[in-house]
Amino acid sequence: MTTGPGTIVTYPEDLEWEPVGPLDENGKGIFISRFYDTSIERGPANLLMKYSAGVKAAPHIHSGDYIAVVVSGKFRHYLESENEYRVLTAGATWLQKGNVAHQDACVGSEDCITSTFWPEGFDVEFVENATNPTH
Repeated sequence: MTTGPGTIVTYPEDLEWEPVGPLDENGKGIFISRFYDTSIERGPANLLMKYSAGVKAAPHIHSGDYIAVVVSGKFRHYLESENEYRVLTAGATWLQKGNVAHQDACVGSEDCITSTFWPEGFDVEFVENATNPTH
């Protein structure tokens, strides 16, 4: 990290990743890196999220909307079927409305990184399935 007058620069090798949820026996899972030290639960929050290659998130909801941009990797975001949309690659975006069940998956052989903005803060609740959105 480099700090100058009015600017803080963080290099990829300096990012600190913390797991969100369980990791598998190989340490694969979903991770976040905070852009700066903030309470992500009380928004607004902007995070980098990293999904290990091959990791699929269980069906879940967030109480508020969020906006995401794929930074790297091959990513899928969907409500009911993994094939609802084309594979998302660097530069692809989506807006996820709050209280709608959905899933995410990192497909391909490299990890996926997204930049995700949560206007009302980050939270997550796991649900039985993504076929019955709650909103």
